[in-house]
Amino acid sequence: MEMTEPQVWTLIGVFAAVMIGAVSLLLRQNDRTLTALTGQSQNTLAVLTGQNENTLASLSRQNENTLASLSRQNENTLASLSRQNENAVAGLRNEMIARFDGFQMQFDARFDLLENKFDTLEDKVDTRLGSIDRRLEELDKEVANLATRFWGSS
Repeated sequence: MEMTEPQVWTLIGVFAAVMIGAVSLLLRQNDRTLTALTGQSQNTLAVLTGQNENTLASLSRQNENTLASLSRQNENTLASLSRQNENAVAGLRNEMIARFDGFQMQFDARFDLLENKFDTLEDKVDTRLGSIDRRLEELDKEVANLATRFWGSS
């Protein structure tokens, strides 16, 4: 079963919406996770104050690196999705322009064909009317000759 073009574009749109939703959910989950980790780090820091300052500093740096890494990954993912959407819209626009150009050429060809047919028909009508005009002129002359003979001889 083949899908129509609108169905394909609908599936592309649904896929893009699902991907954006998934990225959004991942971002929220990352935010919650990072918020929870930050809260745990603060609680741990309060409990372990003075015992393991080097360990806490190391964890803090790791959290910052993780946050920075996740932030870069999210920015890259969003930029990639944005480029994909722009490319899809540009492709759709080009395809629509091509189709409209094709329809325009078809209509132009059909109108040219109709115009040629009307021109041909006009030529035929002109030819027939000219022939009828000549016959009427000949008939008029014959009637005039008959009238001259009939009334002229009396």
